Amino acid sequence: MSDTEKYEVFARKNQGDDTKHVGNVSAKNGRLAKMYAHNTFDEEDWDYMAVVRQGDLLEVEHGSPRTTVTTDE
Repeated sequence: MSDTEKYEVFARKNQGDDTKHVGNVSAKNGRLAKMYAHNTFDEEDWDYMAVVRQGDLLEVEHGSPRTTVTTDE
């Protein structure tokens, strides 16, 4: 079994631009994921780059909008 996790990479070229998904990297931890992302996607002069562990992404399901909100939220 692999001890690496997949991280999604998001970046923008200029401040004020939209942040876009540019790819993914596999790494043992977040520190390495940032380094791999920087080295892998260095063809652009990014203003901003971020990595998100794929397991931390929250899927928004189509067709099932949230209809109630509790006071805890």
